[in-house]
Amino acid sequence: MSLACGSSCLKYLLFITNFIFFLIGLGTVGLGVWALVDDDKILILTEVGDAGNFDVVSLIRTGALVLIASGGLAVLIGFLGCCGAVKENNCLLFAYCAVMVAILFVQIAAVVIAAIFQNKVTDDLKAFLKSRLSAQYEGSIKTNDPFSLGLDVAQIQFDCCGIDNYMDFLSATRWQDRKNASTIIPLTCCNFINKDVYYTDYHSLDLEDPSCQNSPTDQNSNFRKGCWNAILEYANDKAIYIIAVGVAIGVVEVLCVVVAACLILAIRKTNEESS
Repeated sequence: MSLACGSSCLKYLLFITNFIFFLIGLGTVGLGVWALVDDDKILILTEVGDAGNFDVVSLIRTGALVLIASGGLAVLIGFLGCCGAVKENNCLLFAYCAVMVAILFVQIAAVVIAAIFQNKVTDDLKAFLKSRLSAQYEGSIKTNDPFSLGLDVAQIQFDCCGIDNYMDFLSATRWQDRKNASTIIPLTCCNFINKDVYYTDYHSLDLEDPSCQNSPTDQNSNFRKGCWNAILEYANDKAIYIIAVGVAIGVVEVLCVVVAACLILAIRKTNEESS
C-alpha cells in the first residue's frame, strides 16, 4: 500500500513527533527508576545542609514514581503514534487518537475546575497557613520544623513577613513563648546585607540594622509586607510563561490528533482504492 505524497508527509511528521515523545518518555522513566533504586545516591542528598532533618528520601521516591508514571504515559503515546504511522495501522492510530483526546479532556477539565474553585481554594489555603503559623511557627533560624523553615525561606526569598503582615505573629504561640519581651518580628522578616548565604551558611547572615527585630521600620524590615500577596504577585508575573507553555502543549496535542485523523482517512481511502 502506497500513500499519496501529502499523506506520506503526514505519516513521517507524526512519526517524528511521537518518536520525540517516546524518547522523552524513556528518559523520564529512566530518571525515575534511577532515583527510585539508587538508595546510596539518595542518602547522600540527605547529608547536604539541613536536609537530614526532613524525610528527603520519601520525597524523592514520591517524585520518582511521578516521573515513572508520566514518562510511561509519554512512552505509550509515542509508541502508538510511531507504530501506527510506520505500520499505517488504523487500529493503533485510533488508539493513539483516543489517548490524546482523553488527555486533552482531562487537561480542559482541570483548567475549568481550577477556575471555578480558585477563590475557595485560595481562601482555604490562606486560612490553613495562618492556622499553621499560629500553632507551629518557632521563629528560630535553626529550626527543625518543616513549616517554620518553609515560612522562613519564603520570608527571606520574597522579602516579606507573615501571611498578611507581622501582626500574624502575635498569635504564634511557640514563637511568643521563646522570644524576648522586646522582640516584635522574627529575624527572617528583617533586611539582610547578604541574604543569599541563608541557604548555605545562615550563621553568616548580616542584618542591615541590628535593632530590626525590636524596632522594625519600612527601611530595615519587611514587617508590613505579607508573604501571601508577595508570592501571588510573583506567581502572576510568571503566569504568562506557564500559560504560554500550556497553550503550546495543547496546540501540539490537537495538531497530533488532527494529523493522525487525516492519516487514518488517507489509509482508509488507499485501502478502498487498492481493493
